[in-house]
Amino acid sequence: MSQIASIYQAFLSTKGASTDSRSDNKDRMFFALKGANFNGNKYVKDVLKTGAAYAVADDPMLQDTRNVFIVEDVLSTLQALARFHRRQLNIPILAITGTNGKTTTKELVAAVLSQKYQIAATAGNFNNHIGVPLTLLSMDKSVELGVVEMGANHIGEIDALCQIAEPNYGLITNVGKAHLEGFGSFEGVKTAKGELYHYLKKNNGLVFINNDNPHLTQMAQGVTNTIEYGISQGMVTGHLTSEHPFISVKWQIDQLTEINTPTQLIGAYNLENILSAICIGHQLGVDTTAIHQAIATYTPTNNRSQFIQSARNQIIMDAYNANPSSMQVALLNFANIDTTNKVLILGGMKELGSDSETEHQKLIKNIESLPVSKVLLVGDEFKNMLPQKSIFQHFSSTDQLIAALKSAPLENACILIKGSRSNKLESLLPYL
Repeated sequence: MSQIASIYQAFLSTKGASTDSRSDNKDRMFFALKGANFNGNKYVKDVLKTGAAYAVADDPMLQDTRNVFIVEDVLSTLQALARFHRRQLNIPILAITGTNGKTTTKELVAAVLSQKYQIAATAGNFNNHIGVPLTLLSMDKSVELGVVEMGANHIGEIDALCQIAEPNYGLITNVGKAHLEGFGSFEGVKTAKGELYHYLKKNNGLVFINNDNPHLTQMAQGVTNTIEYGISQGMVTGHLTSEHPFISVKWQIDQLTEINTPTQLIGAYNLENILSAICIGHQLGVDTTAIHQAIATYTPTNNRSQFIQSARNQIIMDAYNANPSSMQVALLNFANIDTTNKVLILGGMKELGSDSETEHQKLIKNIESLPVSKVLLVGDEFKNMLPQKSIFQHFSSTDQLIAALKSAPLENACILIKGSRSNKLESLLPYL
């Protein structure tokens, strides 16, 4: 029996995998991962004492410790075990990646598919080289279909995740300027995300593709097994019927009866996410009534396109992340909202490398033409960029903005909050 097979037999007797020594590890298999600032091997004996069933470590000093598997590298073992488990489950896996919208799309797809199947989907943003294996290992024999979100900030990562998850279906939501430090350029982004198309083409998988996106159609050239959706062409077509504050979508399958679905989502940019969920649901056998119900009742969480009515203001909370393309569509949507006293609270965009200054200058130029009464900018990225207009204010940190809001509260405003995750703009909510 191979070492992975031996570890797997032990894994099946546990309550699942863990990589955090601080969490509840009782009856779990602990993987002692290492990073630049931590070494999980140091905590192996502690987690075993507090109830972990087994540990996987790569420190030879632990080889005589009971219930510890000593391996060459813990991370690659975690990944190999996840692939082994995926093969034992032998269920269809749908992979979702893209620059923007992948988490919202994943949640919409999961809501639709759960109308017919017992599904398991990526929790939160567990979408990297550690999160994807943990997602797979969280699936048990009751799961009929898996939905796996895949994130990346370097070329080669999506391919590596595909080698672990071995998806049968795939969707790229879109491609835009993000993580340019890692990808090098927009072409690098397309190459990286396109690794999902390449894997599915090579392994006879099925690609769902937005027919309205020229980048995606160009990237998918040579992929023959595709199903398309879009505004005017594809198996599923649809358009917005209203968008204040929540969007409603009228859609149809194969040009048959139109269905009008109200949603609890903010932003016209969510139309393509909704159409992809409808398309995937229909292809995998979910009936139209169930699809309508799933989308109508889906409520966004985690600071993604959330509409919040506070005691003093209306707030569009979209502060989970930001890059030039997601910022552009959010601002366009905000400009189209028919209301007065609009206020922008924007945090700096991270990981743009040498393009950072140029992209932030473009953003400010774009804002200058928008119908807004106040612009509050947070982060060093905006330093020394403010136009000579009284509506613009700059704050070096979110805490500094909180102090300003305490002394001069915003009232009766419609506020868009958007910025990269590290700005922690969600901490503004109690003061709005």
